[in-house]
Amino acid sequence: MFDLLFHSELWLAVARGIPITIALTTLAMVFGLALGTCVAVLSNSENPVLSWSGVAFTFSFRAIPLLTLLYFLYYALPTVGFIRHGPLWDVFFRYSFAIAVLGFSLNNAAYLAEVLRGGIKSVTRGQVEACMAVGMSEGMALRRVVLPIAFRNSVMTIGNELVFTLKATSLASAIAVSDILSNARSYGKIFSDNISPYIAAAVFYLLMVGLIDVALTAIRKRAAM
Repeated sequence: MFDLLFHSELWLAVARGIPITIALTTLAMVFGLALGTCVAVLSNSENPVLSWSGVAFTFSFRAIPLLTLLYFLYYALPTVGFIRHGPLWDVFFRYSFAIAVLGFSLNNAAYLAEVLRGGIKSVTRGQVEACMAVGMSEGMALRRVVLPIAFRNSVMTIGNELVFTLKATSLASAIAVSDILSNARSYGKIFSDNISPYIAAAVFYLLMVGLIDVALTAIRKRAAM
């Protein structure tokens, strides 16, 4: 039953999905963090329209299941005429990897926006007033003081979101992205083995999450010094 586990071809086949998994995780975190920062700033705005827009975005993409979002972007959106025949079809929407990056980025942005919104609120009014006292504008204070403090206070939660994103990338196999899980499933179908390939995939996920945990532990220790 477990004979395939001792074949190097299995491990090599599954490992070919590692670069895709890492690329998807990295891009989703980068774009998600950038968009999430903007949404967090909007949510904390004193302008009710901007604040409502940020809250609505966060609620919507936190409420929609990630797999549902991926299916909508991959199967439903291309049926819309101006998407299918628009300028972005050939350079973006026809590629499953690009769709996966978009879906994960939107999902990450919603969760990271909520994290950073709390981080921004942790900045005291006195710290903001100190910035104003030395001649900073509100925008400058936001860039130079408020956001750096918010990121520092949220770094561990952002790290946890990174772990979640890495594991969640396995859902991308549902829209034909050749990640770790997709390669494991394909190899299992070839050899009619529904156990060994998934064990190999689980081992690779364990190793990657373990490396992230080690890095987060080092960051936590450094922050405590």
